[in-house]
Parts: sequence; structure tokens; C-alpha cells
Amino acid sequence: MDPSGEGRFLKARNGDHLMVPFQCELCHFRNVYGREPKKINLKDKEFFKFVRRDNLDAFWSREPTTVAKNLSQLNRMSKTENKFGFASTTPPLGPFPVADDLGMKAAVAILDRSLDPGDYSECVQWATFRKTMSSITNLSQASVGGLKDSVGAYQRNKMWISTSVSHQFWFSRFMEGVHKRVGEVRRQDEAITIDVSHEVNHLLEIEWHRDVRENRKDKRRLSEIGVWFIVGFCTGMRGEEMILIELAGTRNSLEHMVGNEGHFKVVISGRTKGNQLSGSKFSFPVVNNTSGTGLNPGTWIRRLIDIREEEGSSGGRLFYRGTTPAKVHQYETDFFDILFKVQNSSTYISDSVDVAEVYGILRSLRRGATAHARNVKVGRDIIEAVHRWRQEAFGRGVSLRLDLIDVYTTLDALTPTLLGYSDAF
Repeated sequence: MDPSGEGRFLKARNGDHLMVPFQCELCHFRNVYGREPKKINLKDKEFFKFVRRDNLDAFWSREPTTVAKNLSQLNRMSKTENKFGFASTTPPLGPFPVADDLGMKAAVAILDRSLDPGDYSECVQWATFRKTMSSITNLSQASVGGLKDSVGAYQRNKMWISTSVSHQFWFSRFMEGVHKRVGEVRRQDEAITIDVSHEVNHLLEIEWHRDVRENRKDKRRLSEIGVWFIVGFCTGMRGEEMILIELAGTRNSLEHMVGNEGHFKVVISGRTKGNQLSGSKFSFPVVNNTSGTGLNPGTWIRRLIDIREEEGSSGGRLFYRGTTPAKVHQYETDFFDILFKVQNSSTYISDSVDVAEVYGILRSLRRGATAHARNVKVGRDIIEAVHRWRQEAFGRGVSLRLDLIDVYTTLDALTPTLLGYSDAF
């Protein structure tokens, strides 16, 4: 920590108590337990530590300069009161009632949750432990008296007067302060580049034409990972969307492929992040062979569909691993195995990279596809059209995020435009 930050979050500043309600550890203990603390009780001592940290977090929701300026203005106001003999122009700072009106118990619960071990760091991240606040809010609002009268209930926009402690002023300041103190580390999946995708395709083709051609199980495994990588890259689909590809609808679209030309459609059936209508489907057109760098998504989709039909399947999901429905985690081993092979056979993935830690089956392909599309100057309107289903979710009951021209345009009608996306790959 640089010298200017010495003591940050570790001590209070003069004037902190003039910006946020303050009660000492002993007062909060009496508010919560309704008794005096016991010196030999370890839980009582631990509670005191948590309260002090919570108070400091509430204080540090505001920067030192803000606290100092507020104190300076109040001191100046005090001189005016003395000059004219006014009574105090502000209400008294206390005493507070003997009750946990500020939300200290909830703050202790959140602070205790923040100390749980994390997956990628010593403790869980802000995005994880802040969910405790949401749970407290939900339960409070579902309880008797949790919500009072509604305010401004016009059409579908409604507000209620809430009695949840998570909506109290002190508690909101505490949440701001703890967020500032712990920060937020966002761990995004590393993008899979076009070079990695080509190397994956090359390695899979070698395996496909080697000694596994007569082994249907191995052929299906290879074709599945081929579709996952090559088709997934050319469409920029999320991992959870891949397992929603419909077998029958996608197979029927193969009629549009003639030799090395034409296109097929990946038919998505089921709820996705952007498509929340039960039973609804949408399709995304993909060229058979891309003219940009020569990927062959049509080859892999045909191989997998042929194998599924040889197995006697005519409907359901395209991806199948013995469970209905298939789960994303069932494909993680193959996903990372092929990336490990790319790392060992080329320089596209550095030897110092921990593949399983850096890449992710849910977003790495999507992030790589988006980056490549921008690198090869695919128009922004095409990229936005490709990711349209993600934006559609905001158009129902929340706020309209699409221009009207997009609202009145269906994905099927945009086939020529959307094909420009995968064709550039």
C-alpha cells in the first residue's frame, strides 16, 4: 500500500460519526443480545471484532476528503449558532433505542460470509458474499409486515415501502464500505483465438482419419467436440446454449448445404439467457465452409448428425451423453483435453498457461469469436444481430433495449445478414 493509503480501512476519521449513524460495540451488543457481555465468552469477544469492522466499513463508504469537508461545514455552522444564540439546527445524534434498528446482525452475517474460502483466492469474492444481502431482503419482504403500502403503482412499475434492514441507511453505507475495502476481482474466461480454433480443427481431423473410424463411441466424441469448438466459434454461442441445439431442426436445415457451398441452421430449443419464452425456438445460420480462414463447421455438424442417426436418434438434443438433458460439465474433460493438446503441439497457448484455470467452456469461444469478428472488421450491426437473443431479454417487462427496426425483424429474416458473420471466420 502506498504511503498515502496508510491506515485506510483500519481506523476512523474525525467526523465519521457525523455522516453515518454510529453506536459503539457495547451498544450494538446490548441491542442484539439484550444483555451485558461476558468476559469469558469467546463468542461475545468475536462479536465485538465483527461490529468494529462493520462500523469501520460503514465509515469508509465515504472518502477522507468528503468526511473532512462535511466536518468543516458543520464547524462553520456551529459558529453561526454561537453568534446568534441559536439552538442546534440539527437533531441530536442520540440516544438510539435499545434495538437492532440499523441492521448490525445482518452486517455481521455478511461479514462472516465474506471470510469463507474462495475458489480462486483466500476468501470468496464480493459478487458471492453480497448475495447474502439479497437473501435477507427476499426473506424480509416475504415475511409478515415486510412490505407496507405501494408507492406510484402505475401500470407495471411498482414500489413498496420496505421494512427490511438491508434497506436501512446505515446498512447501505456498510455495503458500500465493505465493497470498497475488498474490491472486486472479475475472472473472465480467456478468449480462444482463431489460431487455436484452427489447431483444434487440425488435431481433431487427424484423430478422425486415424484408427478411430470404426469405433462409433470415439467418432461421436470427436464429432461432438468438433461441433462444440468449430460451430461454437463460428456462432459465438455460450456453452449453456450449445447443449440446447435441437437434432431434428438442425438436421432438416442441412438441405441448404450443397457440396462445399450453402449453409445450415443451428436450431436452439429451450430457455436461454436471452430467450425466456417456454417452448420457443430460434435458429442461427452458419456457412458450410467459411471464406475468411477456411473453417469447416458444416463438416462437423454433418458428422455428428450422421452418427446420432446411426444410433437410432431422430429427435431430442444434438448433444447426448446418456442423460436427458445433457449437462455442460459432461463435456469439460474433452474441452480441456483438446486445449492441452494444442498447448503441447503448437505455440498458440503458452506453456506457462494453466489451461483449466484460464479457459472456460461457457464463455471462451464466445469471447474469442467476438474479438475475431471485430479484428476482421465485421460490421457492428452484424455482431449485434448475432447476439440479439441476449438483448431480447431486456425487452420484456424491464426496458426496451432494441431499436424498433430490430423489434420488427425476426432472426429468420436476417439470414443473409447473419451469414456474413460466420462467413468472415
